[in-house]
Amino acid sequence: MAPAHPRGNQAPAGGIVKFRVPGHLLKIAPYVSGKPIEEAERQLGMRQVVKLASNENPLGPSPRALEAIREGAGRAHRYPDSQGHDLRHALSGRLHLPVDQIVLGNGSTELVEILSKAFLSRERGAVVADQSFIMYSIAVRAMGAPLKLVALKDYRHDLEAMAAACRDTTALVYIANPNNPTGTHVTRAAFDAYFRSVPRHVLTVVDEAYRDYVEAPDYPDCLEDLRNGRNVVVLRTFSKIHGLAGMRIGYAATVKEVAQALDGVRSPFNTSVLAQAAARAALDDVHHVALSKAENSQEATFLGTELARRGVRFVPSVANFFLVFTPQKGEEVYQALLRLGVIVRPMEAYGFDRAIRVSVGLRTENERFLDALDHTAVGASGRARKSYRVS
Repeated sequence: MAPAHPRGNQAPAGGIVKFRVPGHLLKIAPYVSGKPIEEAERQLGMRQVVKLASNENPLGPSPRALEAIREGAGRAHRYPDSQGHDLRHALSGRLHLPVDQIVLGNGSTELVEILSKAFLSRERGAVVADQSFIMYSIAVRAMGAPLKLVALKDYRHDLEAMAAACRDTTALVYIANPNNPTGTHVTRAAFDAYFRSVPRHVLTVVDEAYRDYVEAPDYPDCLEDLRNGRNVVVLRTFSKIHGLAGMRIGYAATVKEVAQALDGVRSPFNTSVLAQAAARAALDDVHHVALSKAENSQEATFLGTELARRGVRFVPSVANFFLVFTPQKGEEVYQALLRLGVIVRPMEAYGFDRAIRVSVGLRTENERFLDALDHTAVGASGRARKSYRVS
């Protein structure tokens, strides 16, 4: 009997046998990032396009980070320190954690992938909030693992429902705090209740990418949960307030055994010479972080006030972006704004068909967005609406 899968380079009599992509991979929709400024300018044939699509720091990187990049460029022909010794030891001192509890990643997104690679399988699944950062679901599905989606409650993670959704086969729970794309946060009290009820075998992953922007007094620092012995991984990034999105570097803080597992399955040299140098310098530039936070606070207040004044509905945010509701498909509003030279993000992929997400930019960028918005259906419908804000 002929083998089901012929070996060798010779095609069988019936023709070429095509490589079979696993079915679960064919069901994954690719992640669509914010359109780059350069692409938009080529497409539109215009200059000075404003990008408010990817929640980047409009002030850019720390001057110290830029200097570190310039100095590090001469070492670009050398492989980086695979363990990131200098950066990890600096983080250890800053976070008051042993260095062997810290793992570096090519952005926190890679750490999500590494976590799923390490701990998920067809038998071991994850719980994820629906309408949260898409890469959690993609990473779970890529492993062919069971995925349980839990609806948001008032645009926030419903931690009670997420804990209740865990089963004996649940390995991971992914929580974004603040949540992307809604900009909402979960309180200390909610996390305490969650940790009392979630099964002890579950590893909770808390993505704190936007934590540095939060001013709410009830926002929790989940490193406290780690220090108190809870099964938690805290993800943080240098892409947001540190302004190093193009460098691709972040880190995970967790218990030693989990850190060892992540270190064992990550790719070697996953963070570059320049990324490590820039992050190390940015970590010490507390002035740039404070300046960036103050700028965001001021401009988020301005943008929220102006949206409300126009009667535009949005979700109040503790981060550096707003989820803005639209009277028509978000994709249509996105295209209308793009034609006016403003890039935002349509939110259909996140389950909000009639919404866009807009990042908080500089005053000139925010004014440009608002002026463009006034020329769309959002501005027209907002002016006719009395109740304009989601509470």
